[in-house]
Amino acid sequence: MPDQPVDELREQLRQRGYLTHGIERWFALDPLGSRAFWVELAVVAAKAAALIAAFAILPLVAIDVARNHPLTATETLIMALLYGMACFAAAFVFIVVIALVLKLRPEVAIDTPGTLLGLSFVAAAVMASPLAVWWRGFEPGPSMVELGIGIALIALFFLISTTVVSAAMLSFSVYELRRVPAIHRKSRTIPMAAAGVVLIALLFLPAYAAKESRTAAAPLQILTTPTGRSVAFVAVDGLTYDLFRSRGPGGVWSAVPMSRMPGRSTTERWASIGTGVPPSAHGVRSVEGIRFRGGRHVIQSVSRRDFILRDVAEWAGLARRQPLPPTIRRRDFVWEIFAARGISSVAVDWWTTESAYSGALDTIGQQTIFEAAHGDPIKVDQIAVWHLLAAIDRDHPQFATVYLPALDVVLNRLDLDSSARLAASLRAIDGVVAAIAELRKRGYEIVLAGLPGDRQGGRGVLAASFGLGAGSASPFDIAPTLCAVEGFPLSAEMPGKALTGVQGTRIATYGARTTTSAPAQADQEYYRNLKSLGYIR
Repeated sequence: MPDQPVDELREQLRQRGYLTHGIERWFALDPLGSRAFWVELAVVAAKAAALIAAFAILPLVAIDVARNHPLTATETLIMALLYGMACFAAAFVFIVVIALVLKLRPEVAIDTPGTLLGLSFVAAAVMASPLAVWWRGFEPGPSMVELGIGIALIALFFLISTTVVSAAMLSFSVYELRRVPAIHRKSRTIPMAAAGVVLIALLFLPAYAAKESRTAAAPLQILTTPTGRSVAFVAVDGLTYDLFRSRGPGGVWSAVPMSRMPGRSTTERWASIGTGVPPSAHGVRSVEGIRFRGGRHVIQSVSRRDFILRDVAEWAGLARRQPLPPTIRRRDFVWEIFAARGISSVAVDWWTTESAYSGALDTIGQQTIFEAAHGDPIKVDQIAVWHLLAAIDRDHPQFATVYLPALDVVLNRLDLDSSARLAASLRAIDGVVAAIAELRKRGYEIVLAGLPGDRQGGRGVLAASFGLGAGSASPFDIAPTLCAVEGFPLSAEMPGKALTGVQGTRIATYGARTTTSAPAQADQEYYRNLKSLGYIR
C-alpha cells in the first residue's frame, strides 16, 4: 500500500477513534513547552488505558469470585472498581512512557507494520505478566475449571492489549509510518468496548444466581445409639508425635502418629478436624479475611501479592481486614451435632465460634478468651482450661472440648530467643498435662489431638485413654472417632474413618450449619490480639 499524506492518515485515525479532532501536529512540537502535546498525549493514553483496564479486570474479578463465591453484586462491583482504577492508572502511565520514548528517542521510530506489531506484543506481554504473578500468589493452586477460565481471559487480555497498544503507538508515530496497518483499517474501538461491557456484566451473574439461606432449621432426624460415655476432646496446636512421646501425660495411653493436615492456615486445619469434613464443605480458609464496606461476606481467598485488596482498599475506606466471624463456617462441629440431639456439651476456645448458651451446648468463644489474655499465649491456655473446668463443674456435660494454642504460638509465631522459647513451650506442655489430669479426675475419657504448626516439622499425634486399634491415623479420622464413641453415625461427607473398630452405616450428611443472626463483626481488640499472638502479620 503506498504512503499516504499525514493529514489523510490522521483523518482515518480520527474516524476510527484513535485521535481527537482539532489537534496540532504535536510530534513536531517541543513536549516540554507545548500544552497541545500533553493534552493530546493524555487523551490518547486515557482512551487506550480505559480499554485495557476493562479487559484486565476480567481475569482478576473472575478468579476472585470463583474462589470466594458467593459474593453480592455490590461486593463484586467494589472489587471491579478497585481493580479497574488500578489497571487504568498502570496502563495510562505505561502508554505515556511508550509515547515519550518514541518522541525523545527518534532512533526507535516505528517505520514498518511488523515493528509496530512486534513492539505491541512486547508491551502487551509486559502488562499481562503481573496478572500471572498475581495468580501464582493464591493458595492452594487453581482447579482445572479455574485454570481454563483464567488462561482464556488472560489470553483475551493479551490480544486486546496488543490491538490497543498498537493503536496508541500508531497515533503517536503516524508521521514516521505514513500508513495504516491492516489491523487498524477498520474501527475496533466500539466493538472492543461493547465486548468489555458484556463480559464484565457476566461477572455479576454468580452474585444474582447465589441464594443463601440463613433461616434456622430443625436438625435432621437421625438414628443414634447413645453410649452414655463422658468424653473430653483436647486439641493442642503445635503438639507433635515426638513431643507427646517425650513430654506427654503419663498413664495408659493409646497413641498413634497422624499424617499432616492439608491447609494453609491453622483456622482451616482445625475447622476440618472439628467438623470432620474438608474445607470445600466447611468453608473456613484463613485466619483473617477482607470485608467490603457494606458487604455481608468475608473474602478469605486473596492472593499474597494482591496489594489492591489487602492495602489500597483499606486505605481508601472501601474495605477492612478482620478475623473470620463465626458465621463463616458452613458445617457444625461434631459437638454441635451432639448437642442438637440431646448430648449435653461444652466447647471452649475454638475458631469461628461465638460465646453462647443454648439448649444442651455451652460455648465460650475464642474472642472472649484472647481478649482476656492480652496477648499472653500461656494465659490463653490457662483461661480456656479455667472456663472448661468451671462449665464442667456447673453443668456436668457428657462431652467437653477445648482448643489450646499456646504451644504453637511460642514455637512458631512469636520472635523469642532459644531459652525463652524452650521455657515457654515447657510451661505450655505442663499446662496441657495438668488440664488432662483434672479432666480425668472428673471421670472423662480423653481424646487428645496435636498438629504441628505452620513452620514446624514432624507428624501430628492422636492419643486416647482407650484403645484406638490403628497403627496410624489421618486428622480426618478424629471427628468420625468421636461420633462413634458417642454412638452417632458418620456422614458421607467425612473422608475419615472411626478408629474404634465400629464403622456402622453412614448417613448422607448432617446438613449445613444455619444461623439466625446477622453476619458477625469481629471487633478490633480481637484483631489486635491475633496480631500480638503472631496469627496476623
